[in-house]
Amino acid sequence: MNGHPTREEDFDLYALGVMEGEERQAVEEHLAECADCSRKLEEARGRIALLAFAVPQVAPNPRLKERLMAHVGGMAPRFEPQQQLPPAIPEKISIFASRWWAAILSPLVFGLATATVVLWVDNEDLQKQVRSLRASVQEQQNELAAARGVINAAAEVDTLAVNLAPPPNVSGRGVVRYNERHGMVLLNALLAPLPAEKTYQLWLVPVQGNPISLGIFTPEDNNGSAYMVSSVPAGVRAKAFAITVEASGGVPQPTGPKVLIGPVS
Repeated sequence: MNGHPTREEDFDLYALGVMEGEERQAVEEHLAECADCSRKLEEARGRIALLAFAVPQVAPNPRLKERLMAHVGGMAPRFEPQQQLPPAIPEKISIFASRWWAAILSPLVFGLATATVVLWVDNEDLQKQVRSLRASVQEQQNELAAARGVINAAAEVDTLAVNLAPPPNVSGRGVVRYNERHGMVLLNALLAPLPAEKTYQLWLVPVQGNPISLGIFTPEDNNGSAYMVSSVPAGVRAKAFAITVEASGGVPQPTGPKVLIGPVS
């Protein structure tokens, strides 16, 4: 065969298997030596494969092939150049199939993209929650470790119990457990409730120098129970402990009345 097929439907008919006899043999001989026509045949097979998914699967009419072959037999020779024929039916069907697949795939792609975004957002929220939970667990572990440290230090033999007594005409009592080696102070007290603009402040009176604030606190309930843990600066030795009433927020040096005081023996 010397000439190329001039109509695309020749490749479609060959791919469909409706081309027979000498006509089929002539096409096969030409395809064996023409790479361009072989490529067009592969494209035709691709269109036929797509067509199989694009249309409902219905058993063909037994007379379809007979009518198709009769129609093909009445056409002009297929390999004559410049032959003008109407557009091939398989090509129209191929265009329809492409649009049909696009109509199906477009919402699927959009749905997958939307689901991906939703999963990404959910994953970010989940990671934030995990980080928050880890931070909370770590904080609780630190508090537990600190509490264990206080309990262990309070139970050691070198921990002193300093009793705090009120001055005349003042009610209240308390005790400070003080461990100089660990720099730990643990206060338990029973004091009168204060107005909102006032607070209690615990002081360490050093052997030398001015009083050192160990923090402010208020009673935890109407009974006046108070509890506080504080630390002593390194290298400081306590001579006494005292509690004063100060303005809300505390002060750098004691200015208010002393409600409890006790020397370190």
